[in-house]
Amino acid sequence: MVITSNNKLPIKENNKKYIFLAGSIDNKLTGNWRKQVIDKLDRKNYFIDPTHDKHDDLNEIEMKAHIEWELDSLSMSDKIILNFLPDAKSPISLVELGMYVASKKLIVICPKEFYKSRYVYTLCNKYNTPIFLNFEKAINTLT
Repeated sequence: MVITSNNKLPIKENNKKYIFLAGSIDNKLTGNWRKQVIDKLDRKNYFIDPTHDKHDDLNEIEMKAHIEWELDSLSMSDKIILNFLPDAKSPISLVELGMYVASKKLIVICPKEFYKSRYVYTLCNKYNTPIFLNFEKAINTLT
């Protein structure tokens, strides 16, 4: 099951794992890394996908609701996959890294080409947060 920001968050079921799909969004890419995770791990988990197609067009009230939905989703999740794409700036993802790096539920993907990779690696190493150079190795830890 995929839960998006268009959905009200469900009451968490104890026998299900909830995975929040955090990280860079690049609409210019032909592939969708979130869909790849869902396809690979489907049937075993509930996925929380914060992608909102009209994100840049949300008014103040809608944006506040979306941000609060994301914060509640991150809090309820069992695992957070945080994927930094090489050419993205990802300021919100860096905030999420800071919020959850010591939580033991974060799995980080950060290629060396990401402009703040030294910061990301240092932070993850300090808090023993799993960090991977590529997407496939990180996903394999969840299978």
